[in-house]
Amino acid sequence: MIINTIFRCLTLAALSILMASCATKAPAPPTAIDIDAKAMAIHERVITFDAEMDIPLDFMTGDKDAGKDTKMQVDLPKMDAGKLDGAAFVLFALQNKRTPENYAKARKEMDTKLAAIEKMLSTYPDRIELARRADDMPRIVKSGKHFVVLSIVNAYPYGEDTKWLSALYQLGLRMVAFNHAGNNQFADSNRPQEKNGDKDGEHSGLTSLGKQAVAEMNRLGIIVDVSQISSQALMQAVTLSKAPVVASHVGVKAKVDTSRNLSDAEIKAIAAKGGVVHIVAFPSYLKSASKEQQDDLAAIEKSFDLKTFTDAGAKLPKEKMPEFMKAMTGYRERWANAGATVVDLADSIDYAVKLIGIDHVGVSTDMEHSGGVIGYKTAAEAAGLTKELVKRGYSERDIGKIWSGNFLRAWKAVEKMAEK
Repeated sequence: MIINTIFRCLTLAALSILMASCATKAPAPPTAIDIDAKAMAIHERVITFDAEMDIPLDFMTGDKDAGKDTKMQVDLPKMDAGKLDGAAFVLFALQNKRTPENYAKARKEMDTKLAAIEKMLSTYPDRIELARRADDMPRIVKSGKHFVVLSIVNAYPYGEDTKWLSALYQLGLRMVAFNHAGNNQFADSNRPQEKNGDKDGEHSGLTSLGKQAVAEMNRLGIIVDVSQISSQALMQAVTLSKAPVVASHVGVKAKVDTSRNLSDAEIKAIAAKGGVVHIVAFPSYLKSASKEQQDDLAAIEKSFDLKTFTDAGAKLPKEKMPEFMKAMTGYRERWANAGATVVDLADSIDYAVKLIGIDHVGVSTDMEHSGGVIGYKTAAEAAGLTKELVKRGYSERDIGKIWSGNFLRAWKAVEKMAEK
């Protein structure tokens, strides 16, 4: 009896040792190196697209030749380094009071920027190409080149008709946002400018010309961009458009309460139409400034008797501008490490994904117009966002949708509607 008991104990002990030796060890948690490697592999495989990239007025001249490594946030070497496949390069001009003379002046700026983009395309045809159709995006990337989607932010320079839409469509225009800062002849802005005589809700949303423009854009196959228009105008555009609309560069109002960001209701309306909300890497739309930052900026504003982001161009005498610019440079330097980061960008992307689903969220930066965040300051750092999304558990399929897949789907739907 005792012998049998001892034997059984020895047998069980031996079996336990054998099982322990054969057991599979728990996998080690991924290291930073593992995450980096996975993120870079995904980043290289998906098509990466920035839905809003500004250019300076002297783009493609002097030291702003996009084919060279410049001090700009975006140029071809930086796009190469960051493996940023393409971007919506934007025609943009500030607006003034609505007069024929002011329209003409702003139109010259738009024409200058259009000529600069065309110069980049003709100078470097082996490196970058204009995408005229949705299917051009993957084709161009497969050929080893970057692509441009031609876009407009602020239709103000084009006057009191919609004929320009057809003319610019022939040149490659594929996306238009009606407003920037200020109401215009097409729609109310979410930032009306008192200096130009704007009133909040001046047009009750879209004007009759704006409504005509939506119909014409649907007919031609131009994407309606609802960024920067008033909430009323946005809802009207979503309702009137027969095709999906996009918001090319916006933030989430639930994260930062500013007129430039969209409410949950607005975000849901865009998604319900089949559209895409592109979360922009613009610091102040992703993260609220601290009280210390706000006080610092308020002191500068008080000393110059202006509101920094609305009055500077209109109220400040020219002789005061160098002093003001020096003060603002100092402000930016003091708070350089306190701004929004790629983590804040991903936080807003997370919020939008949870609200409307992975199929309706995209990304943009607004670089060369104060956009870019710590960890994604230039096109060379585009992989920083992919890395952050990988950390959060996004799959390659979902990352591909955020970077370009959702925009591509919406663009195809716009083309299909135009063909009917």
